[in-house]
Amino acid sequence: MKKSAVLGIGNILLKDDGIGVRVIQYLQEKGGLPGVELVDGGTCIMDMLGLFLASERIIVVDSLQGGHPPGTIYRLTPEQLGNYASTSFSLHDFQVLDLVKLAALLGKTPEVVIIGIEPREITESLELSPEIGAAIPTIINLINQEIYR
Repeated sequence: MKKSAVLGIGNILLKDDGIGVRVIQYLQEKGGLPGVELVDGGTCIMDMLGLFLASERIIVVDSLQGGHPPGTIYRLTPEQLGNYASTSFSLHDFQVLDLVKLAALLGKTPEVVIIGIEPREITESLELSPEIGAAIPTIINLINQEIYR
């Protein structure tokens, strides 16, 4: 199995924007994933360059506004994300592209997959919207599929 990491990013103080971090917390509470590093990246994605240099496969989990109903789950590669000119995507997602480019400049090209979840609300709150919280088991299944394929 490739050296893999799951990176959850987002701000838990902004309701559904925190879904990436909440997924990491959920996985940690359930005992993690064998052989997989779980990383709470919070909002400091640019601090994650070391992770991109040390891993062969990285699954990034974040909220992603793509214009579909709340709870919609997207699976994108950095190349696919780079083709979108929409400003509705999270700043975090574009920072992932920067990290992929920086890692490549340093001779590392990890396989990166972005699992994005369409938020209902990004407002001040510590709670996820019900449909976003309900999507966590599906997100975990997608993460497992990515890691163990």
